[in-house]
Amino acid sequence: MSFERLELKHWIGGGVVLSLAIALVLGVSRCGDAPLSLQDAGPSLAPPDAAAPAAPPSSPSVDAARAAPPPSPPGEARGVLERGETLSAALTKHGATPQHVHQIVAALKGVYDFRYAKPGAPYLLKLKDGALRVFRFEHSPVEIFEVSPDAAGGLVGRAVEVQLRAVEAEVVAPIHSSLYAALQRAGEGGALVSRIIDAFAWDMDFFKDTQPGDEVRVIVEKIYKDEAFVRYGDIIAAEYNGKAGRFRAFRFPKVGGDFYLEDGQSARKTFLATPLKFTRVSSGFGKRKHPVTGFNKKHLGVDYAAPRGTPVWAMAAGTIKFAGEKGYNGNLIVIEHSGGLTSLYAHLHTIRRGIKRGVKVKQKQLIGTVGSTGRSTGPHLHFGVKHNGKHVNPQKLKMTRGAPVKRQEMPAFKAHVAALSARLAAMSAPSASPEPVDEALGGAAAPETPIKGEEEEDTEEED
Repeated sequence: MSFERLELKHWIGGGVVLSLAIALVLGVSRCGDAPLSLQDAGPSLAPPDAAAPAAPPSSPSVDAARAAPPPSPPGEARGVLERGETLSAALTKHGATPQHVHQIVAALKGVYDFRYAKPGAPYLLKLKDGALRVFRFEHSPVEIFEVSPDAAGGLVGRAVEVQLRAVEAEVVAPIHSSLYAALQRAGEGGALVSRIIDAFAWDMDFFKDTQPGDEVRVIVEKIYKDEAFVRYGDIIAAEYNGKAGRFRAFRFPKVGGDFYLEDGQSARKTFLATPLKFTRVSSGFGKRKHPVTGFNKKHLGVDYAAPRGTPVWAMAAGTIKFAGEKGYNGNLIVIEHSGGLTSLYAHLHTIRRGIKRGVKVKQKQLIGTVGSTGRSTGPHLHFGVKHNGKHVNPQKLKMTRGAPVKRQEMPAFKAHVAALSARLAAMSAPSASPEPVDEALGGAAAPETPIKGEEEEDTEEED
C-alpha cells in the first residue's frame, strides 16, 4: 500500500378498513419499483443492493409492466459471498466449473486463504470461451486479491496495491458520561476509543478516572481510499484533562514511534494501569466474604468486571509459566516477569492460540478473553500478582517508566512537542448536541444483562 500524508411522523388515522387499504396500495407501489441491476455497481465490486433486504414477490401483471434490467456483460458476474457459502458454491451460480475454482485457489496459494473469507465480501468473475480470464476478491476495502493470465498464458494470483492517503484530523470530545459516548457525539467511531485508551494505558483506568466535565483532545491519522474513510491510523498526540489530572502523550518519531510524555519520559511503565481496556473493579484485594462459599477469606487479587469476550492483555513482558484449565480458576494464564514478579489471569473465556508454557509475550499482547470459567458467578477477570512468591496488591505496585528520549534526539523532540502542543491548545470543541445513551463500560459495548456476583475462588496457580 502507498500512502500520501496531508495536514489537515407522520400521523395515521381513520378506521381499520382505511388503514388496510392504504397498506395494500403502498404494498403494490413498492412491488412496482424496478430493482437495480448489477451493472449499476460502477467501479465497486459489490452490487449496489447487496445490503438491501430482498424485494417482496410481485404479481405477474406488475412483472409484465416492469421494464427488464439491461443484460450483464457476457461472461462477467459480480456478487457477494453469502453467509455459510463456499467459494465454489458462489462461483458455480455464475457458470464457473470446479476446474475454475481449483485454478483460483491454486493461483492464490500463499497469497490468500479462502478459509478466512467473510460473508459480504464482493467478488468479480470473468469467463471467456470457457476459460477463466479474471477473478477479483475483496476481503476488505484495502485487501483485494486478483487472479489473471500472465505473459506465458498461465494464471497468477496477486494482492492488488491499494492507494491510500493519511489525513491528520483533530478531535475534541467533552465528556458527559463516558469516553465512548463523547467520541460518538463528536462524530467519531468506536475504534478511536481503543486507540486513545492504548495511548494512556499505563497511566489511566478509563472506568474509574473518567468523570463528567472531563475532555479529551486528539490528533489522529484517518486513512482514506479515494474519498472513503477506511480506518483510523496512528494517534500523533493526545491530551486528557479531567478530575484525575492532565495526561498527555506524544508519538515520537511521528511515524513508527512510541509514546512519550512532554518532558521526554516514556509513557510506558513496567505494568499497565489495568490488564484490559474496558473494566470496573468489582472486588478488591484483601478480606471479603466469598459469594459462592459464604466464608470470609482473603482475596488474593483484584476482580475486573467486563463483558464476556473482552480482550485481556499481558501486563508486562514475560514468559508463560502456565496456560490451561486449573480447578476453581477455570482457564488460567500465569506469566513470569523480571524482578521476581508473576502475574495471574483467571476465569478466561478463551486462551489465545499460541499461548502456552515457555512462550515469550510482550507488554499489552493479547493473551485471552474475559469469561466465567471455574468457580465464578459472572463474566470477569481475576487478576493477581506475586512478588518473590508472595501475593501483593496489583493496584499498589511501584512502577518505573521505560527508556526516555535519547539525549541527542531531545532538540527534535522538544520542537515536535511544541508544535503539537500548540495545535492541541488551539483546538475547539464541537457545537453542543444531545449525547447518545451511554452503552459502554468506559467505551466497550454494554453486556446484554447486568453483571452481578463477579467473584471467584482465590487464585491457586500452577507451581
